[in-house]
Amino acid sequence: MGAWQVSIIDHIDGKAFERIETVPCLLCGRSHPSRVIRARFGMTAMVAECIDCRLAYQTPRPSQEACIAYMDWRWSSAGGYVTDNAQKRDVACSQMAIVSALHPSRGHLLDFGAGSGTFVKAALDAGWQAAGVEHSPVAVQKASDYYGVNLSMDIPDGSFDVITLWDVVEHLKDPLPLLARLNGCLNPGGTLIVETGNYESWMRIAQGDQWGLYLLDHHYYFSPASLEETLRRAGFADFQLLPAKSIRPRWRGLLRRPLKAVRSWRIWKEARRTWPDHAGMHEMIAAAKRPS
Repeated sequence: MGAWQVSIIDHIDGKAFERIETVPCLLCGRSHPSRVIRARFGMTAMVAECIDCRLAYQTPRPSQEACIAYMDWRWSSAGGYVTDNAQKRDVACSQMAIVSALHPSRGHLLDFGAGSGTFVKAALDAGWQAAGVEHSPVAVQKASDYYGVNLSMDIPDGSFDVITLWDVVEHLKDPLPLLARLNGCLNPGGTLIVETGNYESWMRIAQGDQWGLYLLDHHYYFSPASLEETLRRAGFADFQLLPAKSIRPRWRGLLRRPLKAVRSWRIWKEARRTWPDHAGMHEMIAAAKRPS
């Protein structure tokens, strides 16, 4: 264990899991010092940053057993995490609009990390031949209960015109092999759509360790550049960052908390100078293709 690392024990649902797996940067293979962040839900994140690759990652990272225990705990205890509600259905419709804009003709679609199946249901309703992959038995059962959708525990046979990963890639411990496998599941010229948090957002800087995307099971924190390079190494081409809602600090904060508001505006302006194309994106959506 490196001099900058400390012993970390993850306590989840009454059980203890020690972190013993240290990893380097996914892209350059160099190791970087990590720091303890008190993440949401009383958990811990150990985040290192590779400035050259514009990628952050956890090291030492939670064990696979800890991640499974955390996932089961959240999906069993947090009533809104795996559920059916109007907000989730609205999000799925918005996601379906993105798919339709990129691929107007309906075809075969795979949603990897399908959760409780809301997006798969939206795709089916839109006339797509849609399937979903989900590793949580709780979520698989919810998909069946809510929508009559049967999700798979592994990637089904066949080839697809579109594969989607909505807020999934940051959860992958070994993203390159999985993304390469998904590339092989696409038809030539097929489209991969990835949504994930944007590490190069002004909100991440302004919120510091309180950034909402610091979670125990988020292994990677991508910038547009590091996401593009990751997809390129997995065999994808024609990367594009799709237009997304840009968030600014709130003017009304000047009246309620003026010092905090002024600091937020300063961070926003500096981030805009550094990352003019994407500093306002809290989350980013990107598309890439399997070469024809």
